[in-house]
Amino acid sequence: MKVGMVAMKETDVVIIGAGLAGLTAAIELKKKKVPFVVLEARNRAGGRVYSLQKEDIQVDLGAQWISPHHKRMKKLLRKYDLHLVSTYRQGKTIYNFDGIIQQNTSPWPNMSVVERLDIWKMKKVLNDKSKSFEAKAPWEFKIAQELDKITVEQLINHHMYTSFGKSFYQLMLEEALCSKLFEVSALDLLWCIRAAGSVERLLTAEDLWIKEGVGTLVEKMARSLPGQIEYEQPVTSINSEFKETIITTSKQIWKAKKVILALPPNLLTHIKFIPILPVTRAQLNERAGLPSVMKMVFIFNKPFWRDVGLNGNVYSNEGPIKLTVDTSPPLKNKGVLTVLITGESARLLSEKTIEQRKQTIIENLVHYFGEKAEDTLNIIEKDWSAEEWTRGGYGAHFSPGVLSQFGVTLSKPVGPLHWAGTETATEWRMYMEGAVQSGERVAEEIVQALKHECKV
Repeated sequence: MKVGMVAMKETDVVIIGAGLAGLTAAIELKKKKVPFVVLEARNRAGGRVYSLQKEDIQVDLGAQWISPHHKRMKKLLRKYDLHLVSTYRQGKTIYNFDGIIQQNTSPWPNMSVVERLDIWKMKKVLNDKSKSFEAKAPWEFKIAQELDKITVEQLINHHMYTSFGKSFYQLMLEEALCSKLFEVSALDLLWCIRAAGSVERLLTAEDLWIKEGVGTLVEKMARSLPGQIEYEQPVTSINSEFKETIITTSKQIWKAKKVILALPPNLLTHIKFIPILPVTRAQLNERAGLPSVMKMVFIFNKPFWRDVGLNGNVYSNEGPIKLTVDTSPPLKNKGVLTVLITGESARLLSEKTIEQRKQTIIENLVHYFGEKAEDTLNIIEKDWSAEEWTRGGYGAHFSPGVLSQFGVTLSKPVGPLHWAGTETATEWRMYMEGAVQSGERVAEEIVQALKHECKV
């Protein structure tokens, strides 16, 4: 069948988005022998995962780290014969709190007994409150309704009494959320903690990374779907008025029984839905902008910081750098520092030229690691907020009032439309593990829905 001059193609399921969620859903449907196609706006698979080769090193510019508790990701790595590397932790970590710099071999900065007790107490509050609702539907619980009325900042200020304790959580959580704490609902943070299992797990989820790069995993997943991924096909409209749904891209038209939208919610506002989405789902999408994050990778001749007893970790609540991590490849001489810039710092830095950005961060690195930080072999950056088909990272966080009113629509199907992506996960939401879980969940949803329709 032709529509205008374009031949309409047909399949059972159209998957929009070839990130980890979309690829996982596709692989699961393939196992069940359900016909499908994946439509991807970019010229590559991966979504918020992106790796490239520089100086004979695989560089991860998107999602990178894996927790020992990420069982689905570890299963994928075994399947595709990829290997995990432990993040380098030997030596001292540098902490900068309000301009006061300290080095410490323990995973904690130096602090008084009172400050330590304050931090421990807040950890208990976060863990206890996160267990007061279920990760599958927190908005159904009365306490969650109350927690969605306040920000993370208000929650911390209410329960903590030392300025250092507040600064500690502000730094750790702003890096994790890529946002100021007054921007994010307390329920949103607590849902992330609930989905991870504890605040300790959430704040220590950077223990492992993939030796061959996350991009290698994505490439292997995509290669297992030959001829089933259509690249450079941004979807412009979805018409589900009739028995079968019509999906239109800039170059193709597809007819399908079901559609999986494996996209960040903010990108759904770029698609014309016919009929229009229910008001609650539409308003959720409009309130789900991704926060700002920039990742810069600095490659050196050697990991020189190790020679002076440093492990490459910097935590700072001052200046553009929130966090640096030693991601030097094993069995190679090169030194690699990965720098994360989030929230307001990322927005301000993005207004500068590339050279100005590089110079700003080099000056910061020199401040922490000395003049050898100027001797770079290569500097690679990725501003995820400037990516047309992402517009931010790591995932969508919600301001007060959104989850309690609209959260139920995150994964609730709308007719033939089904939703996936790490934002919809109930385990490790906002992580790669969560994206994979959402892909598995939505694929099973589709299989059951198609079975039901066959019986009717």
